[in-house]
Amino acid sequence: MAEGVFIPDMVEVDDGGVAADHPPKLTLPVLVAPFEEARKTLFNAVRRSLVTVACKDVLDSHFAFDSSVLHPESQKGFAQLKGVIDRHPGSPLSIFGHADSEGDPKYNKFLSERRAEAVFGMLVRDVPTWERLFSHHTETPGDVWGDPAVALMLSALGFETNGTTETTLGDVIRRYQKDRKIAPSGRNDVGLRAKLFADYMDFLCSDPSGVPYRLTKADFLGAGDEHGAFQGCSFFNPRLVLAGSEERDFEQDKSGQKEAHHAKNTDNRRAIIFFFQAGATIDPEKWPCPRAKQGINGCVHHFWSDGNERRQTRIETKRRRFGKAVRNHTERLAQIEKTFACRFYHGLALHSPCEGDLQMWVLQIMVDSAHRPGVNPTLKPLANTRYVVLADGGRQTSPVIRGTTSVNGIIGIPLWIRDVTMVLKLDIFSAVVRDAKAVQPKKNKDGTPAPVQSIDLEAPDVTAADDSTDPFKDEKEFFSFPLSGAALARLQKKSDPPGSVPDKLEPDADEPEVAPDEKNLGARQRLFNLGYGVADPRNWTDAQFAQFVKRYQKDKRLTQDGTLSAETIASLRKVYGS
Repeated sequence: MAEGVFIPDMVEVDDGGVAADHPPKLTLPVLVAPFEEARKTLFNAVRRSLVTVACKDVLDSHFAFDSSVLHPESQKGFAQLKGVIDRHPGSPLSIFGHADSEGDPKYNKFLSERRAEAVFGMLVRDVPTWERLFSHHTETPGDVWGDPAVALMLSALGFETNGTTETTLGDVIRRYQKDRKIAPSGRNDVGLRAKLFADYMDFLCSDPSGVPYRLTKADFLGAGDEHGAFQGCSFFNPRLVLAGSEERDFEQDKSGQKEAHHAKNTDNRRAIIFFFQAGATIDPEKWPCPRAKQGINGCVHHFWSDGNERRQTRIETKRRRFGKAVRNHTERLAQIEKTFACRFYHGLALHSPCEGDLQMWVLQIMVDSAHRPGVNPTLKPLANTRYVVLADGGRQTSPVIRGTTSVNGIIGIPLWIRDVTMVLKLDIFSAVVRDAKAVQPKKNKDGTPAPVQSIDLEAPDVTAADDSTDPFKDEKEFFSFPLSGAALARLQKKSDPPGSVPDKLEPDADEPEVAPDEKNLGARQRLFNLGYGVADPRNWTDAQFAQFVKRYQKDKRLTQDGTLSAETIASLRKVYGS
């Protein structure tokens, strides 16, 4: 995620990882025409794309080291996941496991798939899946669950040793068995694990209130069959490619740098849960991701033509990250989003907050509240209102985005080029009718209804389109507004977390200081977008700019001096989100 960016209703980031809705996809118009008579037997097939609508990551720290055992810390992330599930009813899931470059591709394919399968098994409460992961690890000799996994789960459930030599794992197992009304054998056997795995799954997979929840296999692509529900991607889609200089240092000092190298690759070891458009289905036989037992050739078959270059090429003095361009480098692979080898996965992960810095335009639509006698109208978000965005000037052949504003009036638009003119069409009429009908009549002191200004309108049909590719039935009646998308100038240089040491190998580590003119323009842009000022902010006079700054400072209860003080800049960054 980009530093300093917060997008309400779309992205949640905390110790549990990232849980996010994806920005809507651009829909290209389908141009059709009849064939001439001599070619009437020919036809072209149009197929709907498989579209991701949300995501949740499972961090490397949420697994045991070099293992598919889910750590108790993962509970935080699965509490987040429940919110994404609730926001996207009917959206099938698929889990993609990823490894780092340590180990050979075959080993990493098995390990990354086992991690994805462990998450799948937990979500659907498939205890036999966990028993198989526990018992079979021929292809992944490092991923042996064994007694440590059982001890970890018992400890999370409140059954642990007391730190003395008298208390063994067997003693703890007996205490657990007695508590669960099981014959206290003290043995780590199949009978124990059947109960322990189920209890631990409920412990991990619970909502923020601690209430367990579960999914069914039907909630996944492929209905939990051989393909679609989960897969491992080995090290074919690295989020991070280390700099050539640091990788060479690790190779020269393998013994002393092994732990450091492992730590640097943390971002590459993760599992990503993607949500797909409601009702999406797949043909399992055509699913491009092979299972680990089928080898890695099926993955390689779906690489970009330069797939190995994308995932392996190193820049000597800079890292490469998916979602970030390397500053001051012109090489093709230094550009944004050039680290994933697999074409299929790249398409799913593009614009996903779970995989890289999110780049998009974010609008918050505000309107006056309903006018009522004796009450001053206030601004409020235009919530749950249909919209259409026509890209590239709004021509008939322009790409289109359709959707509904969030409860906070938020619209997210994917960033495709830096400077573009768009047309936003809003279903204002439906929102006005809905707001007017929500006005509750007041009563006089004697209990009789007080007269109110009411609106007697017939609400339009707001039946949703079949999906984002189909027009709303009445969208020609929506109100239109021009939009100008452009890159924001910076207000201040990106800051490192307190107490951290700046990492000069990061792609944007050598970000220059913000020049006064850039800071001035950045403030003007943000003020204008927040409703302060008129016309083109680039053309404001200095006196106008000072006036608009003072107005902002007054509203935010800041010192009203009309200058871009540190206090004002900090407030602008917080209110605006960047």
